[in-house]
Amino acid sequence: MSRARRIARTARHDGGAVLVLFALMLPVLIGMGGLVIDVGNWFAHKRHLQTQADAGALAGAGEFRFPCSDAPILDKVAKYSTVDDATGYNPQIGGTPLDELHDEINSPTWYDQTAPADDSVRTGGPCAAKMIDVKLTETDLPWWLRLFGDLVPYINTHARVEIMQQKVGAGSLPVGVPEVEPKKALAIFVDEITGDVIATTPLVRSGSAGGLAIWSNVAVPVPVTIDRARIGVRIVLSGSDSTTCGDPLVNCYGAGTSAAIVAGTPGLVHIRGWSGATAGTATAPQVRDAELFAGDCEDGYFTATASYPCSVNVGAVVDFGGASIETVRVVAKRTGANNNTAVELAPPGAAGEQWTGPSGVSIAAGSQANSIELLWQTGCDTDRTKSCKTTKTSLGTVQRAFAGDESLDVSGPIKLLRVSENSLPGANSFERCATCTHDLVVTLGLEPGLENAQSTGDPIVSLKVAGGGSQNQAMDCDNVLTNLRDELANGCGPRYIPNDGQACPNKTVLWGSPQPWNCVVISTGNAVGQVTQGLNLRILDQEVNPPCTAPNDWASFPNFSRGDPRIVQVFLTPFGAFTGAGGTTVPVTGFASFYVTGWDGGGCQGDGDDPAGQGEIVGHFIKYVKTLNDGSAGDEVCDESAFGSCVAVITR
Repeated sequence: MSRARRIARTARHDGGAVLVLFALMLPVLIGMGGLVIDVGNWFAHKRHLQTQADAGALAGAGEFRFPCSDAPILDKVAKYSTVDDATGYNPQIGGTPLDELHDEINSPTWYDQTAPADDSVRTGGPCAAKMIDVKLTETDLPWWLRLFGDLVPYINTHARVEIMQQKVGAGSLPVGVPEVEPKKALAIFVDEITGDVIATTPLVRSGSAGGLAIWSNVAVPVPVTIDRARIGVRIVLSGSDSTTCGDPLVNCYGAGTSAAIVAGTPGLVHIRGWSGATAGTATAPQVRDAELFAGDCEDGYFTATASYPCSVNVGAVVDFGGASIETVRVVAKRTGANNNTAVELAPPGAAGEQWTGPSGVSIAAGSQANSIELLWQTGCDTDRTKSCKTTKTSLGTVQRAFAGDESLDVSGPIKLLRVSENSLPGANSFERCATCTHDLVVTLGLEPGLENAQSTGDPIVSLKVAGGGSQNQAMDCDNVLTNLRDELANGCGPRYIPNDGQACPNKTVLWGSPQPWNCVVISTGNAVGQVTQGLNLRILDQEVNPPCTAPNDWASFPNFSRGDPRIVQVFLTPFGAFTGAGGTTVPVTGFASFYVTGWDGGGCQGDGDDPAGQGEIVGHFIKYVKTLNDGSAGDEVCDESAFGSCVAVITR
């Protein structure tokens, strides 16, 4: 056989082997190609299904309103996830039919699966759960993947947005709003003569009455031993866990406003400890029980909301040792500042009963401690029609009426303060002895805290940003922007967090420290014109004579358009933050959302805006959920009933 014939014969044999090999490998190659295509298709579907889950959760979060309704939230989730809505904005790629796509909202498991179970989800509707947890599933996977059975039965994706109470703020207006909402309250009983602390008792929030927030120790009365002549009550209000006077966020009222209790300084209310040990005589009478009654003030011992001047009535038991009351007079007199008020008390019907005032002792607005002194006269005409012939002699100070005012550091936001025993008010006069212990209840009424609007008819709130002096409610919140106008127009660039009890450094140190900051600088100056300019720029995009491009939409409350420029954020600060000279730093206690319905000299005046005074911004506080990606954050579930802003946070 020739060489050529041998080569040809070998080639024929090899060709047959290759053909057989190719025939054997062809299904494998087709299968591998199909698997590669299917796996690539699977990854593309999963990536897009994740996009659908993210889009649904984010879109749903944008529909959170307070009061809250699940329907518009779930509708937006459906539109943007597009697994059960053919008209949605984000269909799955490849023309996947809707019957192969499934969603579970706020469910611990995915569609048609019992595991894995997600125990971190809060089940229920989005409004109740304060969460939009979107779990999407695609079934009927490509042909080759079905061969793997339970190994790859589904495509699952997951996205979650939670509605959190805002703890980090950015972009706020440079406006601070004092808030009276203490975390803790304490009553301290103090010896007014020595400054010694006699007893303390925590007060707890026990409801509201007469428009005031009521705090008391009614559930646990405090035992107080009345073994001294003058006892005062001091009140501690704290925005932190501390109740130590002088600590940050702790305000102390009465018995001195400093951290130390100052001996000889009166408390906010007075408790008289009287003695019956010394017998009274006609020449040396002794005052026993002495009380004050409301008259036309709210209360005899502490008043802060009356139409001043008001008057308190006096009642006192005076022991003259049996002397004839027809020849004795007792006069009650206010001593100290404005001490020109004195009234004669009517005699009692019998010894041991009270001399009482048919008319009251006048109390002036903000006059603080008004000591009530008793004087007596002898040698009076028996018919009491003529003046007594002898000089009035003092029986000493026997009681005290306190007139408070919120502008005073000494009483601040306190509008009501009473001491009672056995549910009877006026426990302010007791016989004293070493074992004379009384279980006392302190009732504290604070001016109401800030509240979110409940309807379109709620009263307008005014924020005094400039005018009327060098300090108002303006903050200097941005170390880059140089004036109030620019800060109003652009918002505060730095990030802020609530202060939980740290002392505030000065401006230079604060601005040189890392962000977020928990204190904010109080602005100074009377920049009335900048309020108009800044708000015109922020809301209407033009500083002077702007067109009404963003009209007042308060009538749509609470369904405002997302991104309405009239929705702004302001700082919350402790009560009393704006009573000083300005230029200092104060703690940030939180953030609140405010809907602007008008401002001084600008806006859509004559076209629906509310009138505002000089340097003022007017509108309403609202419970609002801030959108994502603006620097805001939070780590506790939003409390719909609490004041302050909430924020949508991506957590999965």
